[in-house]
Amino acid sequence: MIILDTNVVSEAIKPNRDQKVVAWLNEQAPETLYLTAISLSELLLGVEILPSGKRKNQISTGINQLLDKIFGTRILPFDQDAARIHAPIIAAARASGKTVSLYDGQIAAIAKLHGFAVATRDTNLFTTLNVDVLNPWLFKVQRHL
Repeated sequence: MIILDTNVVSEAIKPNRDQKVVAWLNEQAPETLYLTAISLSELLLGVEILPSGKRKNQISTGINQLLDKIFGTRILPFDQDAARIHAPIIAAARASGKTVSLYDGQIAAIAKLHGFAVATRDTNLFTTLNVDVLNPWLFKVQRHL
């Protein structure tokens, strides 16, 4: 099972998407992909702060389509159990001189709680927190001639 970090979902709804990320997503069984409430909040905030217009409408539509077609009910919350994991992993990161954003720390805690990997471009950050990672930007697209 794989949690998609915010940057992967953002890439999937861009007009000029990275084809490696698109190919990687197409290779995944939809039922194995999860989103966190944290990433959903980040995505919705990104839409809210955009000026009204075509771009805002397109991105909002893209997010809603992903929620309806791919994730459905597979959106994981940051709950009490995740909070109990979050505190020690962030404390350990700080003790080793690493700075972790609240959002990324919460996503990492949710991943650890469920034993899921995180698909992200920010692999170093999640590796520091001892979370398994996948980088869709490094996916090799197979060309058939």
